[in-house]
Amino acid sequence: MLNSSALVRRFVTDVYALAGRRVWKTFALMLTASFTEGASILLLVPVVGMIGKGGGKLTLHTPAFTHGFAPERLELGLAQVLVSLVVLVVLRASLTRVKDVATTRLLFHFSDKLRLNLFHVIGNARWRLLATLRGSDLNHALTSDVDRIQAAAFQLLLFIQAAVLTLVYGGVSLIVSPTMTLVAGLLGGVALAVLAPLRRRAATFGRTLTSERQKQYGIVSDFVSGLKIAKSCNAELRYADSLADSLSHTAAGSITYSRLTTASGFWFQTLSISGLAIFIYVALGLYDASFERVIVMILIFMRIAPRFIELQSYMQGMLVNAGAWLAIDALRTRCEQDQEVAAPPAAPPLACQRSVRFREVTFSYPTDEDRAVLDQVSFELPARRITALIGPSGGGKSTIADLLLGILEPQSGTIDVDGLQLTEADRRRWRDQVAYVPQDIFLLHDTIAENLRLGAPGADEDAMWRALDAARADGFVRRLPDQLATVVGDRGLRLSGGERQRIALARALLRNPDLLILDEATSALDWENQQLIAESIKALRGRVTVVTIAHRASMIGFADHVVAVEGGRVIEEGPYGEVLARSESLLSRLISGERDAGAAQAAGSRA
Repeated sequence: MLNSSALVRRFVTDVYALAGRRVWKTFALMLTASFTEGASILLLVPVVGMIGKGGGKLTLHTPAFTHGFAPERLELGLAQVLVSLVVLVVLRASLTRVKDVATTRLLFHFSDKLRLNLFHVIGNARWRLLATLRGSDLNHALTSDVDRIQAAAFQLLLFIQAAVLTLVYGGVSLIVSPTMTLVAGLLGGVALAVLAPLRRRAATFGRTLTSERQKQYGIVSDFVSGLKIAKSCNAELRYADSLADSLSHTAAGSITYSRLTTASGFWFQTLSISGLAIFIYVALGLYDASFERVIVMILIFMRIAPRFIELQSYMQGMLVNAGAWLAIDALRTRCEQDQEVAAPPAAPPLACQRSVRFREVTFSYPTDEDRAVLDQVSFELPARRITALIGPSGGGKSTIADLLLGILEPQSGTIDVDGLQLTEADRRRWRDQVAYVPQDIFLLHDTIAENLRLGAPGADEDAMWRALDAARADGFVRRLPDQLATVVGDRGLRLSGGERQRIALARALLRNPDLLILDEATSALDWENQQLIAESIKALRGRVTVVTIAHRASMIGFADHVVAVEGGRVIEEGPYGEVLARSESLLSRLISGERDAGAAQAAGSRA
């Protein structure tokens, strides 16, 4: 676990790496604005002195190297000094405005670059890793955590600005009174040293806050995603209790941390005013300092003291929010260590002209590497034919679909396309030739057109209507008031289950794939909708290689080829008619079992 100093160093390094040269521009503006403020305060010494004497002249001695072309001394009146003071203050205000705008640009440049970098890293990570992560944690990292890191970066910039101002005020103070500067510096240094444990508590609290926020985000995400199920089970109160428990933990930690922070502020201000009282007594009573110097030193002291409080406050705020950076850094590191290999830019597209073949493919998931989901699986998918992939649940069918799709890769064995091995560098371009329709359909809360374009971003309306027609979906879409411009609702809830499935199939067909994978895509549909989709799939024979994973005869009876999987092994494979003719085959038992179930249901209805 990083201590607070190491955390700050790593965070500063990350900010600089992402923000680049903008950091130096912002720092230069901070420095310049601070120097003009220091110069304006220093100019108050002669102004106060001249006011106390009823006016007079201010004598300035020029540097020796200018004596050849400039007078050795300059005499300025009260009006000239006041004009110089006004110019300095206006210049400082202008520089401060430019600095604030530059700081805003820097913060958004940093946070946007961080968010996009994380987005790309997550998107390019292998599916075997992403499948082990909670979606709510990824959402939280890309939204709330990045916002907190932006806040931490802002606190870091404010800390740097306060530090620069403190140094400038210290320099001005040295010119006015070195002894009093030493006293003020010692008081501030002691206060910062005493408050070091609070900074450590801030880092710990930041990590706890990140953990609790992730938990809260997960509860809310699960509740909203499963709102219908939650209501059907009357489980709303359970979600509310879990959320309330996490919120109470966060509130308790925040209140404890707030007590510590406000206590530190109280003691810091008490120490500051005590130090100021001592300073005035010593300056007037022991050193007999001039009136104008004492006034300016009091002003400087009153400006320096809050800077020490700000340094502590900004550092604490940065450490609290930097806890989110630790979470993002850990996620980014995990994803960077498991990235997909990008295809060469000039690589030609892959195409399936003859067959896709599995050769002794073995696969296990990272969370359970001792158990092989697939164990030396070998089979062949003939091109432009329909293959039914059947078998009991948990037998490995969906894993085969993911391997065919190219989002998983075998631990051993190979997958060949037309005799060429599908390598790690090929998988992304292979996916350009594959379309996938899962059991759980995902639709955007957007129009039908935008949902179709998710599969083919450049598709025009004519291509969309052809895909809808091929999916037997054009009829109901044309009957909708807004047709392609119809908004389908969150996850497509304004459409029926069959309509959602046909939109998903149309989206897949719009890609003009070489390989179409349907993973239990009709398991929740009625007979009529299954028949519509079955007709769509049969029409693809001779044009597209189709793999249909199903349990019902209506979705496999039109297949040309069958592969049966059980316990992670292929138990039968061959042309549909030959496999069906074997009375002991899994296909034969599946078909006869559904026929018997249908007959029993019909007899029950007649009774």
